[in-house]
Amino acid sequence: MTTATLRIPAQTDQVRVARMVACTAARRAGVNEDDVEDVRLAVGEAVGRAVLRHQAAGCEDPVTVELTEDAGGFEAVIIARAEQGEQDEDFAYAVITGLVSGAQLAAEPGGGQRLVLRWAV
Repeated sequence: MTTATLRIPAQTDQVRVARMVACTAARRAGVNEDDVEDVRLAVGEAVGRAVLRHQAAGCEDPVTVELTEDAGGFEAVIIARAEQGEQDEDFAYAVITGLVSGAQLAAEPGGGQRLVLRWAV
């Protein structure tokens, strides 16, 4: 199992960095090209959502993106430390769940949220 961790400032212009790194990691993990587009869109929405939560809460912590490749597939975990916003009612979360079946949103120990996205290879 290989994991890469990316910590980005909570700035909207940094979302594209996370999106590009996630697509590259997904391709290296063997995700088929059709699903790589879903990775790009879902990770972009998830990181954008986390950045906006941080900005709304005045949280200066970075947004964390963990990209993991294992025998079963490829996983992106987006961690937002901010305690702001609705968990299940926002548009971005609806888009994400439309792209990734079984996306899991949970409270992060110590505050914030963890959003887990997984694709089979």
